[in-house]
Amino acid sequence: LRVRATDSVTGAHAEVFVDIILEDVNDNSPVFQQKMYVATLSEASVIGTSVVQVKATDSDSGQNKAISYHIVSSHGNSSQFFHIDSNSGLIIIAKPLDYEYLQEYSFLVRAVDSGVPTLSSDATVRIFVTDLNDNAPVFTQQLYEVKINEHSRQGCFVTCVKATDPDSTDAEKLEYSILSGNEDTNFVIDVKTGIITVSHLKKEIMQPFYILNISISDGVFRSSAQVHIAVLSSNLHTPTFAQNQYEVELSENSPVQTLVTQLNAVDGDTGIYGQVTYYILNEFAKDSFYINEKGQLFTAEKLDRESPASKVIPISIMAKDGGGKVGFCIVNIILTDYNDNDPKFRSTEYKLSIPSDVPRGTSIVRILASDTDEGANADISYTIEAKSESVEENFEINQYSGIITTKESLVGLEDEVFPFFVKASDGGSPHRESVVPVSVTILPPEVQLPKFSEPFYSLSISEDTPIGTELEFIRAESSLPIIYQIIKGDTPESNVDDIFVIEKQNGILKLEKAL
Repeated sequence: LRVRATDSVTGAHAEVFVDIILEDVNDNSPVFQQKMYVATLSEASVIGTSVVQVKATDSDSGQNKAISYHIVSSHGNSSQFFHIDSNSGLIIIAKPLDYEYLQEYSFLVRAVDSGVPTLSSDATVRIFVTDLNDNAPVFTQQLYEVKINEHSRQGCFVTCVKATDPDSTDAEKLEYSILSGNEDTNFVIDVKTGIITVSHLKKEIMQPFYILNISISDGVFRSSAQVHIAVLSSNLHTPTFAQNQYEVELSENSPVQTLVTQLNAVDGDTGIYGQVTYYILNEFAKDSFYINEKGQLFTAEKLDRESPASKVIPISIMAKDGGGKVGFCIVNIILTDYNDNDPKFRSTEYKLSIPSDVPRGTSIVRILASDTDEGANADISYTIEAKSESVEENFEINQYSGIITTKESLVGLEDEVFPFFVKASDGGSPHRESVVPVSVTILPPEVQLPKFSEPFYSLSISEDTPIGTELEFIRAESSLPIIYQIIKGDTPESNVDDIFVIEKQNGILKLEKAL
């Protein structure tokens, strides 16, 4: 400024210059050239790569217009991946980027002047990361296990394999293939969907098991997995025996675990459906026999042909395949006899009295024994065994019928008692034998013997006859008092179990035990 001073009287004046210096006050905030900065980077960008440079201006002057830049906020940890030069505002990459971890980074950059107090303003920075093929595709499973029918036709679904790729740009590029295990070209895989189906080149006869090594590729990277395919047979056939019935002869003395016979049921299926398992169905046969997985039938215990139910043993056999179909047959076990039983007499002893005047050759008693064996083993022959020679001089026995007859006149032998034994031998080899005591008393002719009213008695009674029922009146005539008794033997039919009793005084025959 120029200032003049003038004398009001004389009009003289003088001038002086005045300089006014205006000092700046920090009253303007920095202003960014853009409110938002946007940049795009590849995830392959290395540390130190320039991303974007922000720029702000300040209308103040001097120190008040000096600006520094700072990253002040971010979503998540975005700011740690970047660094900003505080003087130039250049943002660079501070850590490796990963598209699969985060696709967009967003944070605020603040411009701060150097005034007192400082003034600032903010701008938004958004950085987009583009994907790079840096990841291999991965199957959702490393092992796929499936089962198919051996008669599956062309196009039949087997399984669907799935793979994923973290790289978004590669999702449409994925291609599936079968690397190995499909040399017979029984299977085919859709390159895009991963669906495995039966090929039109499928062989008529397939292997029971296949292992396919499959691959997934994104054009750069490749991964693999396995598919295990079990081929199941179709259960088209039923196990079938060659015969409905079999007959097998087996000796009753066969040891335990004797092989009786081997059965074979044929099943036309293959695989598990062609595998046959054998079972004995009737419970009573399970106690005496068992059958193994080969169809071999064995004895499980000692057998006895003399048991009424054991002469012929029917065994019901079932053959069952892996699919549940069954076939049946019957094995009739015919037990052949083994000489394992001694002859048994109808009476435990024979006591009789005869008059001395009976003619020579008179039949005085019949010794009867039976053998529960069969054939020659049951053929019985009889002989007399005596210590006294007089027995053999006066008596003889028919070896086949067991009838004892007199050989000589017995006159003069009154009141004599002849004790001896009769031996019954069977025809087995070696033979078995039993003996029974016999006692013959010679009486004078004038002594009267009791005489039964009938030579024999025959009765028929029901098995449900009540105990105590009177069955028959057995009568014998004699001039002297008579005592009746039942002579027991060693066989069931000779009342060995005391099923019947007789009244001693009157000869009434009664049922003592249930039949």
